[in-house]
This record gives sequence, structure tokens and C-alpha cells, in this order.
Amino acid sequence: MNLTYLFLLACPIGMGVMMWMMMRNNGQQQTQTPPARGDLAGLHQQLQSLERQQAAIIEQMQRLRESEPEGGRKAPPGAGVPGTPASPGPALNREA
Repeated sequence: MNLTYLFLLACPIGMGVMMWMMMRNNGQQQTQTPPARGDLAGLHQQLQSLERQQAAIIEQMQRLRESEPEGGRKAPPGAGVPGTPASPGPALNREA
């Protein structure tokens, strides 16, 4: 048998095998066990830690906003320089 035919049939045969395996597993019921008590406690502690971090970040943002000068924010670095994300670029600067 020519080796070329083997390469041409490899893909359809492989797909057929994968479909058969998926169909075989489909008939079985997969039962999920509820998380263990220790897992829930660990997740609860992780959630509390993330909530504390979020609160600290919000407080820091508020302090930064309060310390910002009345004139508003300064222009971001690179503003007005063509080709940077902070400036709109030549196509948007045209006046009609």
C-alpha cells in the first residue's frame, strides 16, 4: 500500500476514533461531589483577603484623587507625540 494513502486516511480515522471516545463517555453519568469543608474554609479566607486588598486599593485611589491639583490631571507621557497611543494621530487632527 502506498504511504500517501496512509497519510490521507490518518485524519478521518483519527476524527472517527475521537468521536467514538466522546460518545462512549457520554453514556456515563459523571457525579460531582460537593467541595470538602476545608476547601470552603480556604476559599472563604481567600475571598476575605481579596476584599481587604480591594478596600485598600479603593482607599489609596481616593487619597490620590484628593491630593490631585485643582487644575486636573497632567497630560500623560507622550501626549502630542505622533504615533503614541496618547495622541490621536494625524488622521484625527484634520480640521474640516
